[in-house]
Amino acid sequence: MIQTKSHPSVACAGVLTMTKRSWLIAVAILFITGSFTFGQSTGAQWNTPALQRLMHEWDVKLEKMELHLQPAMRRAGVDMWIIMSREFNVDPMLQMFGDYGISGWYGHRNAYIFFDPGDNVPLERTLLGTHQSGRMRDFFPTIISYGEEGLKPHLAEFINSRDPQRIAINRSRTVAMADGITVEMLAFLEDAIGPVYSSRLLSAQDLIFDYISHRTLAELEIETEASQRTWYILRRAFSNEVITPGKTRLMDIYGFIIQEWQSQDLEFNFAPGVTIYRRGIQGGIDDTDNPVVEPGDLLHVDFGVRLMGLVTDQQHVAYVLYPDETEPPAGLQALFKQSVITGNIYAEELKAGQVGTAVKTTIEERSRLEGIQASVYGHTQGNWVHGAGARTVFDWPDRYGDFAREPVRANEFWSIEYSVQAEVPEWDNQLVRIPREEDAVIEPDGRRARFLVGPQEILWLIRSQ
Repeated sequence: MIQTKSHPSVACAGVLTMTKRSWLIAVAILFITGSFTFGQSTGAQWNTPALQRLMHEWDVKLEKMELHLQPAMRRAGVDMWIIMSREFNVDPMLQMFGDYGISGWYGHRNAYIFFDPGDNVPLERTLLGTHQSGRMRDFFPTIISYGEEGLKPHLAEFINSRDPQRIAINRSRTVAMADGITVEMLAFLEDAIGPVYSSRLLSAQDLIFDYISHRTLAELEIETEASQRTWYILRRAFSNEVITPGKTRLMDIYGFIIQEWQSQDLEFNFAPGVTIYRRGIQGGIDDTDNPVVEPGDLLHVDFGVRLMGLVTDQQHVAYVLYPDETEPPAGLQALFKQSVITGNIYAEELKAGQVGTAVKTTIEERSRLEGIQASVYGHTQGNWVHGAGARTVFDWPDRYGDFAREPVRANEFWSIEYSVQAEVPEWDNQLVRIPREEDAVIEPDGRRARFLVGPQEILWLIRSQ
């Protein structure tokens, strides 16, 4: 059950670990009720499940900020962080700090400023801008609006009176969530604060990586709930509840998935991708031609949801039995078993301090020694499906940039994403690839990853009449 009161950091999460059976019961209740149950104070104060979820999301983000932002700024060696943003071109990081203020708006041109006075003095949080709801005072106790004089004089006065030495701004060549400032907003900022303070500007990228990775127990509870719900949507999608071989088309499965996440009041993360792998056809068949699902097909889905600001990313696989079959061909079962082995290796090797590229190499080499041809390409997740943190990919500067060279961090939310491939004798030695993806979290001690749900350990089966 998600509570509204403050939570300790995720480092204490071990005492609240739930069994798979208890999660099954919780999810079953969730499907029946169609809504979350929050603490009594939230339920009494907010009259609808939608409002309860919204207010809980901001409670969780506020707690994270109060616990972890000032220490993260000090580790990054910055004493001020300025987020410049405006309506219709909102900085990605603003979602972590109140966003539009529940009942407000993004403003014409706003500056969201965090200043660390040093010593034991609390972090100063100030918003200079327009169209703000009073609810934003939870995140920014000081809100200064402006009129025809504009933002510039207020921004200049604020900076000059505090004399920051190192000023972080959201500018990055390869990390999208750390690159929210536009060319014109940067020019505006530099003009407002002058050349001396402009020379002290630096990228907030390292600060953002560090801050996002410090997950709270409240965030872990939401992420786990979202993961469970994603799993069971996809388990139902790949079952005879939805699929009748010889009749059901790929877009019927797609339609069920999008209807389910909307009916369950989940938010959009990314569209489901449903693929058929079929004997005699190289590669996958996507939804372009909307093919009919046939006996003997291997079905694959890639999908994730968003719940109270946190996202999931899973891939699952099912086999469509022929009428006279009771289990998949031995070759497909063996290949799927290989995927399970590689997934367990992956979880073991996701250790805090290891650089993403090195983790990829280690997993693929350990798999090779087991006779498995694996390809690893996982990533952090959480507030974004491809998150602010390490990725287990090869060092491709143009595509992955600094993500590939980031270390794994304790408590990060992860997408354990990879594939295995081999020739399947029953498919005339056709080369078959099985993609896999599971939600996980790095253990608080950083020694390995733990799956949030599952993992899928056998092929799901769909029966034919």
